[in-house]
Amino acid sequence: MRKITSLLAVFVLLLVLAACGNSSKSSSESSGEEDGEQKLAKELKVFNWGEYISQDLVKSFEKEFGVKVILDTYSANQEMYTKIKSGAVSYDVVFPTDYFVEQMINDDFLLELDMENIPNFEHISEPLKDQDFDPGNKYSVPYFYGSIGLAYNKAKVGEPKSWEDLWNPEYKGHVSMNESAREVFTVPLQILGYDINNPTEEQLEEAKKKLEELHPNVLTYDGTPEAQFTSGEAWIGMSYNTGAAKAMASNPDVGFILPEEGGVLWMDNIAIPKTAENKYTAEVFINYLLEPENSKQNAEEVKGSSPNAAAVELMDEEIKNNTAIYPTDEEVSRGQWYQILEPKTLESINRLYNELKIQ
Repeated sequence: MRKITSLLAVFVLLLVLAACGNSSKSSSESSGEEDGEQKLAKELKVFNWGEYISQDLVKSFEKEFGVKVILDTYSANQEMYTKIKSGAVSYDVVFPTDYFVEQMINDDFLLELDMENIPNFEHISEPLKDQDFDPGNKYSVPYFYGSIGLAYNKAKVGEPKSWEDLWNPEYKGHVSMNESAREVFTVPLQILGYDINNPTEEQLEEAKKKLEELHPNVLTYDGTPEAQFTSGEAWIGMSYNTGAAKAMASNPDVGFILPEEGGVLWMDNIAIPKTAENKYTAEVFINYLLEPENSKQNAEEVKGSSPNAAAVELMDEEIKNNTAIYPTDEEVSRGQWYQILEPKTLESINRLYNELKIQ
């Protein structure tokens, strides 16, 4: 009897362990599958730049898929990365800038995307796919992009083509330069034909000398010079395309191009951090954002440049033909992307820039 009782106890214990094993599956979407089918999570935690997504679009996603989107915001890439690395919140979707995508890939902190769940990726403009910071778009998809190039007043300077036009002595006191040290040094580095992402100390010194020659022409070092271009005080200068577009809306004489040396391209991207709990739902959300009508709505509300070629085709002619907002494929092909600088190089650029500005 004791032997039978013992065997019965073992049998009951095995049943209990099996039940526990079955119930131990996470209620989150960690595996993304149930009975062979992927299921949506009830919540999706999204971490984005402030005011960088259409709230109406978020509500439409929630209604269509029955998923509650919890949206938090940040103001800098490093702020975003520090928070998700801390583990304080397990975000499912983040929006890192190009060079930060590269950093997160190098740190093994992004999940590889399942493009079968993101078929709308096909609508992304070909020149904006497969960038060096994420070859093959294994870990990210483009969200919004922009450029740093030449803004100019057609009535004052005609149609410039090169960064070299900034040095024209006739423009003394009417040249606007960005306030970022790295961006300012990009101009002479591109003119001199040097690598903007890996300049030597000697090349930076040479770039500084060229900027010293430009200094008398400079009206202001300002990251938002649209007011000066709108008023006509600034005739020519480096500018973000978004700022130039604002000035163009107020002053029809203002134009914008990427210079023949290349200029700079930037791109914010959508990615899934390795700590995400709901990968499949995140991919469904990404695919929803890339649907052409949705991408168009998002771009028009945020006032960003959509990398979605199908969405751009749906826009008004005035918008899609504005090269300050949507540069030509040829301009995009020659534009350069920032990569992470060595700390010593960035330190040198900042030091030389501060020396330049106090002259």
